[in-house]
Amino acid sequence: NNMTASTGVNTSSRFAAGGLYPERVVAPRTAEEAGALLKEANGQNSAVVPFGSGSKQHIGNALKKCDVVLSLKHFSQILEFEPQDLVVKVQAGCPLATLQARLAQDGLCLPVDPPWQDTATLGGIVSSHDSGPLRFSNGTIRNYLIGISLVQPDGVWTKFGSRVVKNVTGYDMCKLYTGALGTLGVLLDFYFKLRPLPPSEKTIVVKFKGLTETAQALAKLLSSPLLPAAVELLNPAALEFVNHSLDLTQGESGYAVALRFGDVENSVQWQVEQLEKVWDGLTAQGVIVGDAREQALVWQMLREDRPWLERPASLNAKLKLNCLPNQVSTMAGRLETLRKELNAELRLKAHAGSGVIRGYLAFEESASTTSQFVRQLQNLRAELKPSRGTVIVESAPASLKAGIDVWGYDFKDRALMQQIRQQYDPRGILNPGRFVV
Repeated sequence: NNMTASTGVNTSSRFAAGGLYPERVVAPRTAEEAGALLKEANGQNSAVVPFGSGSKQHIGNALKKCDVVLSLKHFSQILEFEPQDLVVKVQAGCPLATLQARLAQDGLCLPVDPPWQDTATLGGIVSSHDSGPLRFSNGTIRNYLIGISLVQPDGVWTKFGSRVVKNVTGYDMCKLYTGALGTLGVLLDFYFKLRPLPPSEKTIVVKFKGLTETAQALAKLLSSPLLPAAVELLNPAALEFVNHSLDLTQGESGYAVALRFGDVENSVQWQVEQLEKVWDGLTAQGVIVGDAREQALVWQMLREDRPWLERPASLNAKLKLNCLPNQVSTMAGRLETLRKELNAELRLKAHAGSGVIRGYLAFEESASTTSQFVRQLQNLRAELKPSRGTVIVESAPASLKAGIDVWGYDFKDRALMQQIRQQYDPRGILNPGRFVV
């Protein structure tokens, strides 16, 4: 096949997707080549896995099959950038770090900070709808995506939206593809709107007397006029882990909240002063981190996943809970109970203002702990269901994933998702088995 010849890549373990090795790896150079490859795969009923840097390949259920990995390594360019328009057009295989470095030269940024910051590509971030601490003030990548082009599973190239920020005709299709985990098409390039970098930033880490005081403090903060860029909650084990690298609270552990303020200097200063009044009487210890390098290290630690999951000789799983901001403290308590029952270690960090909790569990693998884990997972899901909350097993060994549905998504709109998937990809060739539908 001449298409494979022109686009073939050395198949290696680097392209393993969900533990499966593809029969072949292809790396198209143009949208036409990508379309031809998908059309051919669709005709042969071959499963296709779109692949950027591979930083998101652990997310989702185990793939049912993986015949072809479609690498986007040739789609890594910044195509258009007009600083005065605050808009950029960039290809899906471009790493976020590369884009941010270029934008920073003009004092701009794409204001998102998902994990795997140094390797994650924009295609992977859009497909997984991944986000980080800045989600509290800036929202997620979906808020900045204004145009998208992709190849559908039948090989047809199509585009939606444009470089114009005020584009209000018809459905906002960009939102449909965000978070669909590459099941509706292979994303090729995007238009994003941009923001200026904040002129001044300060980070404050505050330790509390206990979880009760932490909950009261968060409630007071969220109803105050203060506008932090990020609000991160850490449990004692997580604070200990951060202290191990940075020693923010002189080795003392406890529940802590890390806040990031970014604005003009006067505003940042005022907010830091006000915070003391808002939290008067609740705190045990507070540290202001003003040094830019140290701040960068704090937020790298709070943003990234990798260091939190690397504990040898135990089973490592990452849970992601989506709940209401006022449920964060309660659910943090529930996870501490789960930790005791599994005799596990739990490092917990939460985007407390957004209601997103990330729990990193490490426990001994045995039949009884696994069944206990599954039972507790069901209980957590049942508790969050009335408020449309979810518990996703975002990262876990294959042995644990095999017995569970990592998404646990059980709402009425699942049927609608199923219909959309059926219409776009009737043969189910893109990432089969990985997503909710």
